[in-house]
Amino acid sequence: MSAPAQHDRYRKLVEISNIINSTLEIDALLDLAIETVSSTLDAEGCSLVLRQPGTDDLYFRSAAGAAREEIKKIRLKLGDGVAGLVALEGKPLLITDAQSDTRVRHDISRRVGMPVRSILCTPLSVEGKVVGSIEVINPRSKPNFDDEDMQFLSAVSDSVAIAVRNARLFTQVSSEKETLSRVLGLQPTIIGNSEPMKTIFTMVNKIMRTDVTILITGETGTGKGLIARFIHENSQRRHQLLVEVNCAAIPDTLIESELFGHEKGSFTGASYQRKGKFELADNGTLCLDEIGELSPRAQAKLLRAIEEQRFERIGSNTTLSTDVRVLATTNRDLAQSVKEGQFRNDLYYRLNQIEVHIPPLRERREDILLLVEHYIEEFNGQFEKNVVALSVPAKNFLLDYDWPGNVRELKNMIKRAVLLCDEEEIRCEHFPLLVQPGQERAAIAGAQEFPNLGELERMHIIAALQRAEGVKKKAADLLGISRSTLDRKIEAHKIAL
Repeated sequence: MSAPAQHDRYRKLVEISNIINSTLEIDALLDLAIETVSSTLDAEGCSLVLRQPGTDDLYFRSAAGAAREEIKKIRLKLGDGVAGLVALEGKPLLITDAQSDTRVRHDISRRVGMPVRSILCTPLSVEGKVVGSIEVINPRSKPNFDDEDMQFLSAVSDSVAIAVRNARLFTQVSSEKETLSRVLGLQPTIIGNSEPMKTIFTMVNKIMRTDVTILITGETGTGKGLIARFIHENSQRRHQLLVEVNCAAIPDTLIESELFGHEKGSFTGASYQRKGKFELADNGTLCLDEIGELSPRAQAKLLRAIEEQRFERIGSNTTLSTDVRVLATTNRDLAQSVKEGQFRNDLYYRLNQIEVHIPPLRERREDILLLVEHYIEEFNGQFEKNVVALSVPAKNFLLDYDWPGNVRELKNMIKRAVLLCDEEEIRCEHFPLLVQPGQERAAIAGAQEFPNLGELERMHIIAALQRAEGVKKKAADLLGISRSTLDRKIEAHKIAL
């Protein structure tokens, strides 16, 4: 190789090293590194294969060349093909006559439309463990790759391996930091000295370090999501991601894509490949919030994914494996939904290995003042207030109120009261008019002593919307009517949202 060519390769290595030192965005970094290798070696194709942690599965993380999109759809097993063999043995491989070499997967080259004549492949080693390989196909300017090409690619592989290690460490540290932040902010909010809460704490302590699937039930606002996060953050998977999906907030047409991902072009609007929540939660925990809202089709696919830990992205025939612990929450009576044919009984029994039921706040009134004390302290700091107490009427009202919105309603009410209070004591007047005791209720109806039925209905709808934080579907559930009926009543009463 001429001196100018050697100098150019050295410059490319420096460029790749600078890229690695400048960013932790692993996808952009790997794409740029592979493009640089492909152009430097003047190759028809170049790809980077990574091993899925804890399995013998390999996937193409990045690729360059005309067949890059097809290549990314392929999955290999450890030892399969040249890339899989190098990933298994950890030794570089130079093939100058690919057509007669039995180690080459010619079915893959036919699938992607790229006949191979020469292959260069080097391993990616992170802390003594081979995590993948870089494979380069067919030099354009000469018949075969040579030893100098091998030296260059080996040097690049060492740099890329450092990038993979740094990105994984960054992801792990970020996950631990996020988990720690959530734990520090979460645990004080799971408050309760009542017998029902003591029972829950005892049960959760027994099951949180296992991989058992848990169904968390309870009314809206009781803290089901907090319990799910607490379980994850104290489990053996706490260093991995907790991925949360609100099944009630995703349109039925998009729920499969949200859970399992999709391939580019698989449907209108699918302009890029997207990983689903099951894939993102690999080795971690997947929390399916309000799982009772899933359609029958999504329920069937979810059952298979949970039981077999396998799934396919929309538009792909490639089966992906995953290792996910599933937690699910619901405010519905799923057993009743099974009887009514709205929820699959096999999925229900699969999810309900252990049920943790969170009682409504009205059934654990001993916890109300403990929660109030915590929220006053929290919002004092947030709003720079100095509230220290409740008036006796305010305290009695909070203890007597039925709390249809549960802990969430209590938190929002105390937040409002602390914000409006200019003294050291919260009084009943600091509570919303719709829940105030005594004569204040009449103020909503224009100070009528006996409001008419239409006004009472309007007041009731407004109260439900407030407790549901403006989410119409939740408000409709609170009112016991359909979403469409609620929309008509909002329009008829001219309720501003």
